[in-house]
Amino acid sequence: MKIATILTVFNRREKTLRCLRHLFAALETYNRSADNGVGLTVFLTDDGCTDGTAEAVKAEFTDKDIHILQGTGSLFWAGGMRLAWQAAIDTGTKWDYYLLLNDDTNVFENVFDELFESESYEVKEFRKEGIVSGFTCDPEDKEKTTYCGLNFVNWTKGRQVRIKPTGKPQHIDLTNANILLVPASVVETIGIFHKGYRHGCADNDYSMMAHRHKIPVYSTAHICGECEHDHHTQEEEIKMLSTLSKEEREKYVKSATHSDRDYLLFVRRNMPLRYPFAVLVRGVRVYCPSLYHLITSLRGVYR
Repeated sequence: MKIATILTVFNRREKTLRCLRHLFAALETYNRSADNGVGLTVFLTDDGCTDGTAEAVKAEFTDKDIHILQGTGSLFWAGGMRLAWQAAIDTGTKWDYYLLLNDDTNVFENVFDELFESESYEVKEFRKEGIVSGFTCDPEDKEKTTYCGLNFVNWTKGRQVRIKPTGKPQHIDLTNANILLVPASVVETIGIFHKGYRHGCADNDYSMMAHRHKIPVYSTAHICGECEHDHHTQEEEIKMLSTLSKEEREKYVKSATHSDRDYLLFVRRNMPLRYPFAVLVRGVRVYCPSLYHLITSLRGVYR
């Protein structure tokens, strides 16, 4: 099997190196016992790193097939992933899968077994290939799930819950791309991340595109990597915004990494009936965060 691994990096040299070490160690473990081994090629976007990440990768992994793409310095996560993903496609190689990784994610030695077993489950159950998102845990607490995916518990209110491993593959509404296996057949059907996203929401949107095309989207059965959860919860974020001035809040929601634009694009593309309400509520969030907190509390978003 041929797999193109997709990453984008910015000034996290040690995390990037550690991520790649774990990836290649897992690959070696899998190939020692697999009947059908994996050939892995890495496509990595260096989006303007100033800490020598690209040079360190080249120096350490001289015997690995790694293609480093130079970003503009303003691609951010979604843009950097699209650049690397498209570069893999443009080689003309007939890839079997694309493996999307975050550079702060360290995969475990079971990662390929977990991903392929869940993908086989999808084929058996639905008679078609599907997307698989890998569970990650907190590096300091192996029992604490950090990423994989979310399921809606109330579409009207937008309430979601993070799924936890159960020992068997599970359906996912919204995937995280910390560890995400995408078969080539899926890319041929729905393409890569939508070009409108700058940083966030692109992975959530990708799973929604898959659902619209009746493509199964599932989790691994077990945890297969570790990654610290370094994002605010919705409630933590609104409390933080409440401490800022109006000008600081406006700057915050216009920044690429906390963009209201990406969120509203996601809503417009996937829940268009909620879009006018989302625009209104996001405006309240910026200009009257205390009222926003009250509204979202009454809607049960934080439960």
